Amino acid sequence: MIPFTSDSCDGGYFRIASLNPNMGEWSVSVKILNCWSVSRGTGRELNMILGDEHFTQIQAVVRDELIDNYLSRLIIDEWVSIKNFDVSRVNSILRPVPHRFKIVFRSDTLVQSINMCSSRTYFNLTEFVSILSGIVNPNICVDVVGKIVNVRELVFVPSVEHSQGGYFELYFGLRDTECIHLECRLTGDLAVEFYDLWKHRSRNTVICIIKFVKLELSQEHRWRCTNVTGSTRIMLNPDLSITDEMHCWNPENDQVPIITRKENAME
Repeated sequence: MIPFTSDSCDGGYFRIASLNPNMGEWSVSVKILNCWSVSRGTGRELNMILGDEHFTQIQAVVRDELIDNYLSRLIIDEWVSIKNFDVSRVNSILRPVPHRFKIVFRSDTLVQSINMCSSRTYFNLTEFVSILSGIVNPNICVDVVGKIVNVRELVFVPSVEHSQGGYFELYFGLRDTECIHLECRLTGDLAVEFYDLWKHRSRNTVICIIKFVKLELSQEHRWRCTNVTGSTRIMLNPDLSITDEMHCWNPENDQVPIITRKENAME
């Protein structure tokens, strides 16, 4: 059991880090960082990523029969208070954030918009050298940032397993300020969205932030990042301080350092 202390609560709201299944009367003040729908059998499920003032993030789930009750109040980048909800363990192998638990809405869950004068950004930026070395847990999604390089053509991959006869696929690279390259693979609608956005900016330096990506091994047994349907978000040339350094930085070469690979990175 996770002990409750005065540090677990701020102004009547609990910190996300303190949430666990051993209590039932929770209330949190959070920013909605992402929101997407997932098909579950004949129904659907609304998933969110929430973040508090301490930069801690957690997944939240709204079941099919409750979605219509809450959808209009769950707006990305807005701050809300949430009261009366359950906390349960994340059972899937892949977690969108490191938190072991998730918020589960109930029929009596209360959601209210709140005013928060906060410009905090929520990024779990991971160094490319750590990814390529295999020391990052591939079962937890990460955020990456880098200069876009080596964009290939958008292609349609035939597949009998997809309802539309196949899916779009795009490969490109990101380069960080250490001149380390990370391969990226996007599929589906996100591949098309990224390609269209990049084409309109390709004459200039394009800095890309990709949030909530998973790590996978390529056929060459090299770690790369790829999107998770619904949850992954892309940002091109965002007006953020973390991208200023890359806009001003122009390396003289594109040499790729040799990275020692470890395939079994676990938490």
